[in-house]
Amino acid sequence: MQKDPYDWAKERIGYLIEKIDLIKNDSQIVSPGRIWSIKKLLALDYYIASTHAIFKKNFDDWYYVDTHCGSGVIGFEDNKLLKMERFPGSPLIAALRNTRNPFSDYFLSDISAESISVLNERLRRLKIHVGNRNYNPVVRSFSDTVQEIKNRESRGKIFLVFIDPMGYTELQWKDVSKLLSIKKADVFITFMSYGVALNRPHALPGTKDEKTFDNVFGTSEWRKCSNQTELLDVYLKQIKTLKEFVEVIPIFRTGENKLYDLIFASSNPSGAGSVMTYIKGIMDNVTTELIEDALKVSTKKTTDLDKWM
Repeated sequence: MQKDPYDWAKERIGYLIEKIDLIKNDSQIVSPGRIWSIKKLLALDYYIASTHAIFKKNFDDWYYVDTHCGSGVIGFEDNKLLKMERFPGSPLIAALRNTRNPFSDYFLSDISAESISVLNERLRRLKIHVGNRNYNPVVRSFSDTVQEIKNRESRGKIFLVFIDPMGYTELQWKDVSKLLSIKKADVFITFMSYGVALNRPHALPGTKDEKTFDNVFGTSEWRKCSNQTELLDVYLKQIKTLKEFVEVIPIFRTGENKLYDLIFASSNPSGAGSVMTYIKGIMDNVTTELIEDALKVSTKKTTDLDKWM
């Protein structure tokens, strides 16, 4: 990456914030998010832009699937300076690429009826930026969405799937593995490393937590684990039974305090895999502190001069 990571992040963050200015003060609900959430959204944005031409050339249809799409906007309620600011969530990240990097169709779903209603309204209001098309977000469970996509699997179709739950218990391996089994599907998964490790001591024999862990991991190997790294390795091992290429972008709260991991899995190591390896190289230099500085400058809360004082 030739451009300085801070300059790149500031430029892209500023652009995305500007695009949702029409809905910034709509007083509707915002999806859970923090400063560090922006990192996974930048990775998604970069991936869509980098792979669109490749997939458009080689496939008849390219679909975007967002299984936990939320309301389309995240806020920063815990940050006094940025409390009133907003940033596009994953469905808007994909939709804002529609004018230059369109998908054949978008499958946006969430279990929250309120979130879906708000997202639909926001997409309507932003049609000047997301295109005059019907995105049709729906209220649907993760399991039902997985089956819907599995039913659409066929020759000439490829899927980009973004799985970003609020908690690790929302993802059962039987559903995740069904998506991963689709050969022509590149999949992003937010793995809640901190939350899983925090609850590991409670997953004792015969407990509800033990059954939950069995359902999440799809194997009993987690019983041999006692920390974040070991638990993540077990999950990655499971993914690698279904996908040839796996990359991980760690997301930190601050410094080296890791909160979760953004996992990318693909059956195409030479194509999608090489793109994702490049993106990881960029994202490894985009820290939470850098994102916060870029966000504050982009929203005119501070200046670049303040950053260096």
